[in-house]
Amino acid sequence: MIVKTSAIPLYWTDVSNTSRIVTWLTAHYGKLSTTIKGDQRKNSLFRGQYDYFSTSELLFYDRTERGTHIAKECSMLHPRTIFRTDWRACAAAGYIAALFAKTTPRHGHEPGRFEFFEEMLMLAEEYGRHPVFLIWFDLKFAEFQGQHILLDEEEQSSEVLDPRSAKRFSADHGGLISPEYANKFRIPSTPIATESVELLKTWQRAETPKEVLSATYNPVYLTQIERVLEKFVTWQFDLPPHVRRTAVKTLRAA
Repeated sequence: MIVKTSAIPLYWTDVSNTSRIVTWLTAHYGKLSTTIKGDQRKNSLFRGQYDYFSTSELLFYDRTERGTHIAKECSMLHPRTIFRTDWRACAAAGYIAALFAKTTPRHGHEPGRFEFFEEMLMLAEEYGRHPVFLIWFDLKFAEFQGQHILLDEEEQSSEVLDPRSAKRFSADHGGLISPEYANKFRIPSTPIATESVELLKTWQRAETPKEVLSATYNPVYLTQIERVLEKFVTWQFDLPPHVRRTAVKTLRAA
């Protein structure tokens, strides 16, 4: 059976001198892989019809019961060429794609995931070159995953968080805990200034990255926020810490 869907490549692997296996996030079938035979030949009809961070229309032979699907046709819909020239925006898009690739189950279609991926890539085209964009994205991605970062005192029980205590961030608890609670149960946690927490609260409520980019802040707090979010992403989404760290360093490069 031939199936048609919109799709964005997550990664690919060359399996011969001419063919490769491409893993996509699709609009209707979740994450899946297709073999593209002869893809690397000069006269291949697939050349230029798909690329990282670009949306294509994909036709493939459904081989769910017999192994890897086989691509039949592919045509580019949205090339998003900005990522070929703006290396900072490309670094942001690479981090976004890596997080979706890590957290999306194979053949597990989740309504809205593909649309959310497209929306984040579209915003990365415009705002991805700014380091704070990744902070806004992490907050929105955690919310989409149902792992809303807990920053408000009323979201934690009084046993966990004492409002009079200094703030500490626990990645495995998904937000703030008190130093007393961390010490009592030997929970790994990171100190975080009240000012950093307030920034996170404001940015968590922001509907668009434009609201975040217009904010004024002390770079010290930004560094602190980056540190706790790296720990959060590593713990909650099992993404190796160097992935986010590399993207942040690229965005901050002179």
